[in-house]
Amino acid sequence: MKKLDYCIRMTSDCLKELKILDEKAKALIDFARDYLKDAEYYYDKDPETALEAVSYAHGFIDAAVLLGLIEIPGYHLKKKF
Repeated sequence: MKKLDYCIRMTSDCLKELKILDEKAKALIDFARDYLKDAEYYYDKDPETALEAVSYAHGFIDAAVLLGLIEIPGYHLKKKF
């Protein structure tokens, strides 16, 4: 569960540190928070589902960063489009 712990911590930290640049980001961030809660819920019950949920959560964060809707200090992604 070492990887799961890392993913949950990283996603949680991103959600705490992000700065919203555009109000359109709110829906994506709400989805990310909801999926993170799901990951925490399933942590002991079903670690595989927890890892899937936190992966979705972080995907929403990455999408918001790539679209320029949020920024996170020290967080960089390469735009491929």
